[in-house]
Amino acid sequence: MINGHGDDGYQYPHIRVNFSSNVYQQLDLLPLRKHLIEQMAVIQHYPEPDAYSLVELIAKQQQLATTQVAVTNGATEAIYLIAQAFANSKTAILSPVFSEYADACQIHHHTIKHFFKLDEFKGDTDLCWICNPNNPTGELYDKEQLIAYIKSFPSTCFVIDQSYIAFTPKATISMAELEGLNNVILLHSLTKNYAIAGLRLGYILASSILLKRINYFRMPWAVNSLAIIAGHYLLTHQASLKIDLVTLLAATHKLQRDLNSIEGIKVLPSQTHYFLAQLTNGYSAQELKDYLAKTQQLLIRDASNFIGLDKSYFRVASQTTEENNLLVKTIKTGLNNGLK
Repeated sequence: MINGHGDDGYQYPHIRVNFSSNVYQQLDLLPLRKHLIEQMAVIQHYPEPDAYSLVELIAKQQQLATTQVAVTNGATEAIYLIAQAFANSKTAILSPVFSEYADACQIHHHTIKHFFKLDEFKGDTDLCWICNPNNPTGELYDKEQLIAYIKSFPSTCFVIDQSYIAFTPKATISMAELEGLNNVILLHSLTKNYAIAGLRLGYILASSILLKRINYFRMPWAVNSLAIIAGHYLLTHQASLKIDLVTLLAATHKLQRDLNSIEGIKVLPSQTHYFLAQLTNGYSAQELKDYLAKTQQLLIRDASNFIGLDKSYFRVASQTTEENNLLVKTIKTGLNNGLK
């Protein structure tokens, strides 16, 4: 879905604070930029056909075989590759969630059903897509419960998208805990926590059997040379690029409390720095979004196009305390004045 995403700041050219995107924007990426400028000559040559040097690095860090790792052009490429590898399958999607799971599966002729609580899954599909932590809710599903499902339904392949694990202190699944299981695929993204959305970089972890099936559909040179270089830099400088999660989540909790104190807004719980909120006074998320963009150049995510949500829901990703305070003040003023 080319136009179905929330980070549509390009439609609002003067946005000064983007609460719509889940990408973490508070890292100092100047050293990375300088490094990429120094390596700019690589754009004159083809990249590695399968980003193998980065595959080797990830495999070493994860203590896996290289046949268990595939580097992709963002997690989105991974989603479409998996849908293609399992074309014409029966698919279950734990919703509300990122729309690309369903979009990719529709393109490849899956029969799709949505379910809305983890314990509703009955193991009656070929694939099961779970985002953990979930987007847009920020909910984190229990690791042990997920592993139990993976073991209980060996005929279902579980695709667990862990693109947001950097934003929760809670435990998530590692490949070491899945040894010997051939029915689970883990997706990871470097986009969100390193703010490199424009470079497109993610990776798949799975059994060698599953990755062989997925890699059959890979096109060569999907990951560009600068993205490969950036991946090496980021994964070997993780200590200096760590998210200050304590500060970020403290700011998030304050923002949730402040928004929840506004008459007409109900904030939903989250385990991450982003969360859903609902307008309970008859206004739509689109009306609030337009008001914020027009008056203070602030952008929120209209969440009405997520399956299972309606026009009253919006999503916010916490920013700095000062920016969060501005958002709260502007929303309060807008609702008190009838959103003009």
